[in-house]
Amino acid sequence: MNLLRHSGAALLGALALPVGGLALAVRPDWREGLLERLGSRTQSATGAVWLHGASVGEAALMARLHPGLMEMGFPVTASLFTPTGCRRFRELVGGVDCSLAPLDHPWLVDRVVSTLDPVALVLMETELWPFLISGCSRHEVPIAVVSGRLSDGSFENYRKIRPFWARRLAQIDRIGARSQVDAERFVALGARPDCVEVTGDLKLEPLSGPLPANPDLEVMLGECALFVAGSIHSGEEEAVLNVLDASGKAGLEVGLVLAPRHMDRVDSMLESVRRAGRTPKRRSHAGTSPLLPGEVLVLDTLGELSHCYARAKAAFVGGTLIAKGGHNLLEPVQYGVPVSFGPSIENVRQSAELLESSGAGQRVHDGQSLATWAVEALGQKGPSPAAEAGLRMIEAHRGSLERSLSLLSSLLEGKTP
Repeated sequence: MNLLRHSGAALLGALALPVGGLALAVRPDWREGLLERLGSRTQSATGAVWLHGASVGEAALMARLHPGLMEMGFPVTASLFTPTGCRRFRELVGGVDCSLAPLDHPWLVDRVVSTLDPVALVLMETELWPFLISGCSRHEVPIAVVSGRLSDGSFENYRKIRPFWARRLAQIDRIGARSQVDAERFVALGARPDCVEVTGDLKLEPLSGPLPANPDLEVMLGECALFVAGSIHSGEEEAVLNVLDASGKAGLEVGLVLAPRHMDRVDSMLESVRRAGRTPKRRSHAGTSPLLPGEVLVLDTLGELSHCYARAKAAFVGGTLIAKGGHNLLEPVQYGVPVSFGPSIENVRQSAELLESSGAGQRVHDGQSLATWAVEALGQKGPSPAAEAGLRMIEAHRGSLERSLSLLSSLLEGKTP
């Protein structure tokens, strides 16, 4: 079996080399952290709990788990798949080793596991990398999934090759699912029923306190009512820019904050704003004047979208007006802000249904219906019923962090920090 595994790994590596070389030639930015992708680690700390996530959103969830694990006496090491995720985790949790995740190849995974010698691996949401799972299992590292979810699309794709996934999921020792539907899907794909429980969605856990002050950003956001559009993809900013036109016609003084999902889209977003006849401002430019009604601020920095949501009167979450499946719909709601989203919600279906059923959020179908909703939300006098409904909904889900930490405590029982 060992010979077969190494032969398969060698074949996989040989097949990946030309593809990887071409990708690095076409996308030089992918060279960032290449040694870490290949399993290199400079940190010397071993025996830590290894937290692993995808990007910025998962970095925030990992940061929530960190204090509880420290209270249990366990140090933490972290990996994320994107450089922006790593940077965000370091901003949230200073002093913790954080590296780019290794490519999911048996030799690279073995190299990292041998270097870190973790007491456990904790995977966030849907970070189900087969060789990472099997590698940790082979090294007798217990594995948990926290805030586990399987979207409609992921579930259908995994089900097509269920025998492959059943073997991997059976190697996971604890799965804390977001909902009963997610729990049932994990079991249907082969996870052991006694290892799966519903712990809730960490993104629904109420905030423990106010955001730290960010005076520089506060000045730049100005004094007018704000409409904040976060995680925007190509093809969505045009619809969002229509909100300014509609608001102006309704006699509302509104400023717009546009936050791209990926920072490599900043230049194209700036050009879209100019084509719409407006002059964009960039958050990263020092000395930028405060945002005025009818103006657009492009958020080309990391880690500040939450601050903008907290100042917003209404918000829209992208990846939903085009076929991307949606992003974190709940973040604006945490700050008492009514939220809208488009019809593409495959990745965030549970959140969308919670928002609609509670009255905290609204599904729109296109740019015109988005503008109609936004004008109504921005023109609301006094406390917003949608915002109040959202805060009640969030409060009703308090406890997901405590349940997730309890699940990890049972995983780590008997382990020595």
